[in-house]
Amino acid sequence: MNLKKCLIIGIVVAMVAVAFDVIVHGVLLAGYYTQAPFRQDSNLAWMIVSNIFAGMVFAWVYLKVAGSFAPGVSGGVTMGFYAGVLVNFPSAIVLNLVLQNFPYALSWLWVVAGIVFYVVAGAVAGALNRK
Repeated sequence: MNLKKCLIIGIVVAMVAVAFDVIVHGVLLAGYYTQAPFRQDSNLAWMIVSNIFAGMVFAWVYLKVAGSFAPGVSGGVTMGFYAGVLVNFPSAIVLNLVLQNFPYALSWLWVVAGIVFYVVAGAVAGALNRK
C-alpha cells in the first residue's frame, strides 16, 4: 500500500469529517445534545483527534478494498455506502437500547448522517485515488 496516498486520503477525509460534524452535530442536531445522556463538558480537541484517527482508518480500509469496487468517485461512493451501513446501523440503533434517555429518533438520525458521511468520505477517497 502507498503510505503517501493513505496519509493524503486520511488527512482530507479527516478534514471533511470535522466540517461534517460541525454542520450536522454542532448545528443541525445540537438540540439533542443539551441533556442526558450527553456530557456538557466535552472537549472539542478530542473530537478533532477522533476524526483524524477515523480519517486514517477509513483511508487504510479504503485502499485495502478499493480493487473490489469501480475506480474513482463511483467506486468510492459504493464502498462508502457499504461502510456506512456496516458501521452506523447496528451501533446507532443499539445506543437506544443500552442508554437511558437516548432518543430513538436520534438513533435513526445518526444512522442516516453516518451513511451520508461515509458516502462523502468514499467519494473523496475515490477522487483522490484515481487510477
